[in-house]
Amino acid sequence: MLGKFITLTILTSALALLTISCGGDNQAEQTSETETANPAKDPTGNPGSPAGEAQTPAVQSEFLFTTYDIDGNLRNSAEWVGQQPVVLNFWGTWCPPCRKEIPDLVKLYAEFRPRGIEILGLAVRDNPDNVIKYSREHGMNWVMLMADNSLAMRYRLTGVPTTIFIDRSGKEVGRFVGPRDYETFKEAFLITLNREPDSSR
Repeated sequence: MLGKFITLTILTSALALLTISCGGDNQAEQTSETETANPAKDPTGNPGSPAGEAQTPAVQSEFLFTTYDIDGNLRNSAEWVGQQPVVLNFWGTWCPPCRKEIPDLVKLYAEFRPRGIEILGLAVRDNPDNVIKYSREHGMNWVMLMADNSLAMRYRLTGVPTTIFIDRSGKEVGRFVGPRDYETFKEAFLITLNREPDSSR
């Protein structure tokens, strides 16, 4: 299983459409070395836009962005990325495979949050009221953010759930597309937690 999660460089396929769709159980696992990103900036230049560029980051990472949380507050991922290991979970309340993996993520958050890993939930094509209701009912006590289509495209999503693991230096360790079980997630959490920071950043 470790071999399936180690960082690999992948080529972008012409068949990898950037239309967000709910991933099924048979969706392929993807692991990738983070590619050099040149995301398009908001044409208005407004850093307050949902997928705007993070300003004056303390760390260089392609996972720096600004978006709104479920309470309507503008948040900057630099609050977490580059400060600690982070797990980005792109999901939706409308997505059965997303809902399937939530109980295992709840268990893992209880285990790994005291050890320094933070989960950022990014709700795709969803409504903040629905996310608030669902997350409270299911004990999802991590940070909940809203992801618009531009943010999903920026991180090359081909479906949800997509879970991206980021080390302390802000570099992608690997990702899963489609739901995973407790043991598979736990191994990925451990690898991310124990990943040595990239001193070149």
